[in-house]
Amino acid sequence: MADLLELATDIVIAHASTTEMTSDDLMSEIKAVYATLKGLEQGEAGDVPAKPALTRRQAFKKDEVGCMICGKTGLTTLKRHLATAHEMKPGQYRKRFNIPKEQPLAATNYVEKKRQIALDRGLGKNLAKARAAKTTKVKKAKK
Repeated sequence: MADLLELATDIVIAHASTTEMTSDDLMSEIKAVYATLKGLEQGEAGDVPAKPALTRRQAFKKDEVGCMICGKTGLTTLKRHLATAHEMKPGQYRKRFNIPKEQPLAATNYVEKKRQIALDRGLGKNLAKARAAKTTKVKKAKK
């Protein structure tokens, strides 16, 4: 048991040396890595424990999001964290935890702020104009 704990601690220390983590993040990551190593030692398939580190309610909040794999919280968006910490794409993450496409992988406040900026700049209107122009061009090319 001590060997697995030492190995898990070494892995988390290596990760923490390149990523800013709170003490809670460190503890949850040590637990997750230890559980993974223990599962591998017992011959269980998979690279992480079956149970997510966070529930969907805990992971997706108004002002922050958390990773359901490692339990890291305080993120604005998950895309970069998934790529760097877990070498995973958002689609894989959604599939793994059965997250619907309607659920953004970002904090609700952040999504609304970006949406409002796009509306203020008229990006939706510009997109509609570009799509209409493309449709017209395609129709003319077919004739």
